[in-house]
Parts: sequence; C-alpha cells; structure tokens
Amino acid sequence: MLVSIIIPVYNVEAYVADCIQSVIRQTYTGPLECILVDDCGTDRSMAIVEEMIAEYNGPIDFRVVHHERNRGLSAARNTGVDVSTGDYIYFLDSDDFIANKCIDVLTKPLQENDFDVVLGDLEMVGKPLDVVFLAKEPGPVFGQEAIFQEFYVERTLYVMACNKLVKSSLFRNNDLRFLEGQCNEDELWTYKLASSTNSLYVSDEVTYYYRIREGSIMRDVNPDWAKRVESRWNTLDYILLHPAHVQEKDWRACMIYSFDWFIATAYRGHVGFRVFYIKLRQHLDYHPWAKYRKGEMSFQELKHEIHLALPPHLGYFYLKIRGVKKKLIG
Repeated sequence: MLVSIIIPVYNVEAYVADCIQSVIRQTYTGPLECILVDDCGTDRSMAIVEEMIAEYNGPIDFRVVHHERNRGLSAARNTGVDVSTGDYIYFLDSDDFIANKCIDVLTKPLQENDFDVVLGDLEMVGKPLDVVFLAKEPGPVFGQEAIFQEFYVERTLYVMACNKLVKSSLFRNNDLRFLEGQCNEDELWTYKLASSTNSLYVSDEVTYYYRIREGSIMRDVNPDWAKRVESRWNTLDYILLHPAHVQEKDWRACMIYSFDWFIATAYRGHVGFRVFYIKLRQHLDYHPWAKYRKGEMSFQELKHEIHLALPPHLGYFYLKIRGVKKKLIG
C-alpha cells in the first residue's frame, strides 16, 4: 500500500529539518512517497530541503514540486494531492513532525478493513494550549451519520486536516480540494470529509506532534480580520448550500457548532463581523430559551448562547459589548 505524505513548505527553516527527519525515521516497511511543495518562501527552507534530499539514500521517494509564486497552504496541499500517486494521502505541516511509528500505526487497521479514513492522536510541542484534540475512544466508526455525529455533534474528533490518513479515491470522487485564499481552511475541508466518509478508524496512539510557535496562524494576534471573517463566512455559506446527507438535527448541530466557532474567533469590533453575524442569524432556527426550559441546556450554556435569543441586531451588540476588547484569534 503506497502512502503519500504531503508537506507544504513556506518559511520554516528552523523546523523543516526535524519534519523531514521524522519522515525518514518511519518504521513503515511499505512504499512511501513524500511530496514537498515549495510555496516560494523567503528564507532557507527549500535550501535545507534540497540538501537533505540530496544526502538521503533510502526507500522513500522524495519529490519536490515548485510553485511559481506564493499561493498559500490550501493551494500547496492541492498541488501535492494532484501529483500524488498513493493509495492513501497524509498531510504533514512543515513546522510539525510525526512519531517514528506514525504510518505503521495508521495503516495497521487497514489490514482488517478498507477504511476511508484513519486518524491518530496528537501532542502539543511548545507553549501548551487548553485544547483536547481527540476525545473519541479508539475503534471503528461506520456510516456517514455516525461519523458526522462524532465530528459535529459529539465533537470528539479534531477538524485539523493533518494526521488523517485519507483514501485517495475520496479526493477524486468528492469535492475534497482546499479552498485557496481561505484562512482556517481545515474547517471547511473537514466538513466536506465528514460529509463523504462512510468508514473511519480512530487510534489513541500519539502519531503527530503539533508545534505551537510564535508567528503561526494559531498564535497570530494581529491577523487580517476582514479576511478571517470572510473565510468563516465561506465555510458557513458552504454548509448552508451543501447540507450533509444526515438527519436534520445533526446538520443543524453542525451549523451551530460552526457558528459558535465563528463568533468566538472573529474580532467583534470589525465591521465585517456585524454584517456576517446578522446574515448568518437569518439562517439559524435555534431557541436557547426553549432548550433551557426543557432542561436540555444548563444556565451557563444559556448565558453563552443568550445572544441567539435576541433579535439579530441586539445579539450583535450584546456580543460586541461582551467581547470587543478581546483580541481573539483564529
């Protein structure tokens, strides 16, 4: 079974060697190809990549693909998918690294069943954040309905594209390309994945090491808010126009989840936030007061979602007053 590891490379000279070394150290004995996509950075990242590949003498098929200009992470991943030849595709960010047994662990379940997706657990490297990546018990999940629930109702599976071994045929048969120019592109991509996957296996072994570093997207305290808000709208707009083939209540839960993510990570003082908030509220049929009265929601949860019980314009002003001074990040 050929596995394609896709690594976009852009201004990561301090980390890219660790990333490539982690691929070289894989214990997996099957065929591996590693596609490094040069996204036209300004540091020595690609020089390091070229030097390491030139010195490497082993079974992994390393290939470098060059962009003519900087096009962003989404485009780099798409380029990697386009030139890949593997049966399964695995995304690895160039400032992160993987466990020596990563591909071994993720391909092991495929010996028993032809799963569409296999994913493992993650571990933080650097400044810790209060994030639980994987809350699902290990084992298989069958059926699009059940898989969708794990992502968007139970919320036990992470939406990050990395550390998921994905059958390449899913890319060919479904709209699994990343939207270019999008911030937080993994949110939209994972919605597409969850809407087209019928079998998934979860491993609780740590296979991926996620590096928190200054200047990365997660740590950027001065983002382009207009672009961030527009990207979040693109995600929600896609969900509205392409409802998943699941029960209405599960799709609605996904919509609320994505909406919560939108309001929590978009800077509420930006003029674009008001426009998109009001527009999105027009599509939501959600009544927190009714859920609270039925005992389906705690008082703390009601406080968190009280803006949804107000008219859209008042809901916006409530959120603005509550959070405009916070430089929240995506």
